Amino acid sequence: MLFKPRSIAVFFRILVTALALTATGLIVLFFLFLVKESVPVFQAEGARFLTGGDWWVGESYGAGPMIFGSAVVTLLALAMVLPFALAGAVVASEFLSPRLRWAMKSLMELFAGVPGIIYGLLGVGVLAPAVKDFFGLIDGNTLLTAALLLGLMVFPTILTLADDALHAVPGKYRDQAQGLGLSRLETVRAVVLPQARAGLLGAVFLGLGRAMGETIAVMLVIGGRDQVPSPWYNLFAPGQSIPSKLGREAAEAVGAGLHWNALLGLGLVLFLMVLGVTVAGQLFLNKGRAT
Repeated sequence: MLFKPRSIAVFFRILVTALALTATGLIVLFFLFLVKESVPVFQAEGARFLTGGDWWVGESYGAGPMIFGSAVVTLLALAMVLPFALAGAVVASEFLSPRLRWAMKSLMELFAGVPGIIYGLLGVGVLAPAVKDFFGLIDGNTLLTAALLLGLMVFPTILTLADDALHAVPGKYRDQAQGLGLSRLETVRAVVLPQARAGLLGAVFLGLGRAMGETIAVMLVIGGRDQVPSPWYNLFAPGQSIPSKLGREAAEAVGAGLHWNALLGLGLVLFLMVLGVTVAGQLFLNKGRAT
């Protein structure tokens, strides 16, 4: 044989390690670039950059409305979709036949891979007019519309990851529970769900990470207003998220000036938020697989 199996395995191990180190290095360099480019706006605005409510190009930069919009839209989307995603995962993992489960997961993974611009166009053409007509609003581009659209986008991701977490629970736990007289539903509630808790939390965090970083779809339906609604819980008001703000203004501020530094400061905040929830999600998933 020209190549021995052992040498091939060593080669691919080295290749995968090199690619992983390269990816990690790129992430570190990207983070350092964001920090370097964000320093001027933090020097000019101080802590007010994170808490201020005014964003006037050339005068002042306050990221408060964008941070508020990202938090509200993401958490609301998660709250609306989480019960349905977890219920769908329980049905797929515990009650469907292997063939139907495979078909359902394939469909969900297909939806999870649909580009954000497609969801955005559906939001503009269908969801925003529906919200406008149903609630009698002047404009359907609101925080609520963005949250609904974002919920639709992260639903397949959370469902498939939660299904994997439930399916990873060893069958012996189910057999022992049913041997003690528990019904199938009681087994799921008392045995499977507690065993899969870490994996389910990982699915939620990873879905949250994807929701935080979505740009185009949210930008098309959120309204683009750089203000916290009054009152703050008014979900029918237009708003702004960090990704949508970056999508709207990055092209006109490229390269120089405090405006560019302010946008990269927003990027740094978003980077840290997404990194935090993604790492937490991956840790929970790994813990779920290990138990």
